[in-house]
Amino acid sequence: MGSDEPVILQTILGNVPQADGSQQKAALTGRVYLGTHGLETESGIKEHFSDTDCALMHYAREHYDFWRERYPARCGLPLQTGIFGENFSTLGMTEESVCPGDVFRLGGAEIQVSWGRVACQTMATRLQDPNAPELMHQQSRNGWFYRVLTPGETACGDVFRLIERPAPGWPLSRVQQIIFNEGGSREALIARSSMPFLASVWRMQALMRLEHIGRGEGGGGPNH
Repeated sequence: MGSDEPVILQTILGNVPQADGSQQKAALTGRVYLGTHGLETESGIKEHFSDTDCALMHYAREHYDFWRERYPARCGLPLQTGIFGENFSTLGMTEESVCPGDVFRLGGAEIQVSWGRVACQTMATRLQDPNAPELMHQQSRNGWFYRVLTPGETACGDVFRLIERPAPGWPLSRVQQIIFNEGGSREALIARSSMPFLASVWRMQALMRLEHIGRGEGGGGPNH
């Protein structure tokens, strides 16, 4: 992270059942257990994802100012924390300052950045803009996922303590410039495909582009 200031977990969010049977992201209180497939509270709120690379999602609170300026008509309730589906909300961490493979100690758990969130039609609907997902990607305002290496409890007020950074110099924003654009030099793609801590879907994407380059089918743009 680019600052010596500690990054504090300000809000934890989870899917809370509503009276109509739907679920809505809401702030959680007390201790929250972080497991390999998601989070769980003592009150029974639970999120479970089969893909352990998507156990938890982090979205930078800084980005909300950008979206409120972009969509001024939606500055009310719909643009409150949680609309992006996040579990963690903080100030001081963005896609510019975290790297794939970063390991953080958070409370009693250890979590690792696995890949960036790929925005889909859900965000287009929520923001009432079909171009919103692509804008999230190109702006690197899409958020990121963690896998849980060591399950444990956390709570608001806990500090993200960086304990390992295996890919310094590769902030998530830099990785995404290649992932979300059909470019990247051969060397850059080799670097991405060789990151064992990067989610397999992104490693495979890099390998496929390397194959295309080998067959002379394009790619091999400037090294970002």
